[in-house]
Order: sequence, then C-alpha cells, then structure tokens
Amino acid sequence: MGVLRVWELKREPNAKPALWKASPKGELSQHRTRINDLTLGQDLIWTASADETVQIHPAIEKETSTAVKVPKPLVHPVGVKAILPLPLTELNESYLLTVAGDYLRVYDISTLEEPELISTTDVHWHDVTAIRLWFRQKKTEDITHIEPYIVTTSLDQSIRKWRLADLLVPSALPASQPEPTTDEPKSEKAATESGLTEEEERELAELMGDD
Repeated sequence: MGVLRVWELKREPNAKPALWKASPKGELSQHRTRINDLTLGQDLIWTASADETVQIHPAIEKETSTAVKVPKPLVHPVGVKAILPLPLTELNESYLLTVAGDYLRVYDISTLEEPELISTTDVHWHDVTAIRLWFRQKKTEDITHIEPYIVTTSLDQSIRKWRLADLLVPSALPASQPEPTTDEPKSEKAATESGLTEEEERELAELMGDD
C-alpha cells in the first residue's frame, strides 16, 4: 500500500543450516498506494506506483550523508506499471523509461533533479505490464553490430520490440494545415473550402432549383 520498508540482513555465525537475522532500518512512504516496480542503484531507490507517479528516493543508508538532489514525482495520466532506468543497465545512458497504460515515456535525466520528457509513444493497444532492455546482434561479414532495443509486454497478449534510437526522437506535434493566402483568387478560395468553385456552386444551385 505504498510503504517501502528497508531491512538489514545479517548471517548468524556458525549456524547450520545458514540462518539470517532481519532488522528493520526504516521505511519510505512517499507513495499513496501500491508500488508496482522497484529498482535500486546509484544509492537511489526508483519506484513506480499505482498513484500515477514515478519517484526517486535517496537510499535510507545514505540519508545521513550529503543530500542527493532528486526530482519531484514524475506524474503520469494513469498508474505506472514499470520503469527502466538506463543508468542502472550495462548501457549506462542517462534516460529513464516508464510505462503507464499503453504508452511508453522517455525522460532525459542527465540532470537528475530536472528530468525532461522527450517522447511519448503508443506501444500497445492495452496496458503495458513490463519493460526490458535487449541487445540485438547482427553479423555482416566479419563485423558484429549490436543495437539496443526496448522490449515490452502487454495485456493485449503481445510482446513487442522497439529500437531505442527511435524512442529517443522527440515527439513531433501534428503539422497544421496551411491557411489560404489573401492574394488567392476568390474562386480558388471557394474551391479550397467546399471543393467547388463559385461558378460550379451557382450551377448546382440552379439545378437544385429546377427540381
């Protein structure tokens, strides 16, 4: 229910079979409801929640040291199912990928305290359930090309892959239709609006009047 608890595990000496003692170290309660995904790395805890946010918290064991600047919660339109912080992968790129509903979002986190949303992609027609990094190898003669892909699974019963390079392209706004210029002849303006010239509209009106 949104509460994340941290435990310290210590192995009991000389115990056979091995025994471990769990001691509570603290808890984080920034989320309002269920946590769907959690990743630990770079002294940070990365979480995705059904409360429609992704949050990055300092690890509890580091809270007494120099404060780490972290961003405000990353708000999504619906609950967030999964996250993929690329700095914690072997790719080690400064991007955070999130999936909420049927959309995949990419954030530039090169400045961690100020993430920038750079793209939103409709990747499935139902809720995405997981996201992973995959490297595709392609051999050309004696050269092996390795390209990073993002793999997603969904309740639409499909698994899909996406070139990471394509997902990093900023989302483009729909191109607007050009407005007619004022120096167009009047008959051409009429044609662009109704599909008929003024003369054709008059002929059509006459025919309809005859009926």
